[in-house]
Amino acid sequence: MKRFLALFCALFLSGSIFAQEIDEGDVPSENHQINLNETGDQYVKLGLMVTMPLNFGGSFPLYRDGKLSTGGAGMIGYHRFLTPNIAAGFDVAFGYNPTIGGNIFTYIPFIFSATYQPVYKQFEFPVTVGLGFATESYLSHSYFPGFIFKPQAGVFYRATPSWSFGLEGDFMYMPQWYSDSSKNDYGIFGSIVLSARYHF
Repeated sequence: MKRFLALFCALFLSGSIFAQEIDEGDVPSENHQINLNETGDQYVKLGLMVTMPLNFGGSFPLYRDGKLSTGGAGMIGYHRFLTPNIAAGFDVAFGYNPTIGGNIFTYIPFIFSATYQPVYKQFEFPVTVGLGFATESYLSHSYFPGFIFKPQAGVFYRATPSWSFGLEGDFMYMPQWYSDSSKNDYGIFGSIVLSARYHF
């Protein structure tokens, strides 16, 4: 009988220790969250935007009574995560705004950007700063290279592991600098962007 009790106690203790090891090491806790992005992950970004000229006169939202009216743009970009929350990338866009005389001001910006992106569950909150250059055209006049500064922020929902969809707002500063400083000019634009990102 004593041998049976000793064997039972030994089996019970070893089972308890084994169960404790599984509980602490092999079973993920309820608070464990899988990262949506890891170092080296990449995404291609597509966007369509409504672009508002903020310093050419006129009134919100169409600015038709100013020098430039509300226009639009489309963009495509490539980005890569350097850490789970920081990405670097490159965007190219084509934008236009109608002028007061019924002509079209166009621009093609090339922007290098850095993004910090906190995550909450399936939601991602990218905050981006971009610097670059653009080619700008109006009638027969062209300006290249034009400097661009573009901060941007938004919210995305990761619908699947490969796709996220979101809404962003950005501010774009595009000066034109000449050797004769009296001819210097600058444009300030605000945009609302509908975006889709393909993650791989």
